[in-house]
Amino acid sequence: TSDLWRKISIYVCIPALLIAGVNAYNLYSAHQEHVAHLAEHPEEDHPEYPYQNIRTKNVNAPFYGDGDKTLFWNDAVNQHKES
Repeated sequence: TSDLWRKISIYVCIPALLIAGVNAYNLYSAHQEHVAHLAEHPEEDHPEYPYQNIRTKNVNAPFYGDGDKTLFWNDAVNQHKES
């Protein structure tokens, strides 16, 4: 049985990992192109929807943010319009 698992590891797992790696690289490249395209549009072009940026209380933590932006806020991706 050890010979079987060695063959499975060599002939199935390694090619599957390589294929998955190539797929992940292609998806990441496409995502980076999309993010670069978003940077070309100014913030005024984005419509303001009523469900965006709802603040019922301050996101106030001592180690991040200004009370309005969350821990995972990214200025390059997230839009915020002052109300």
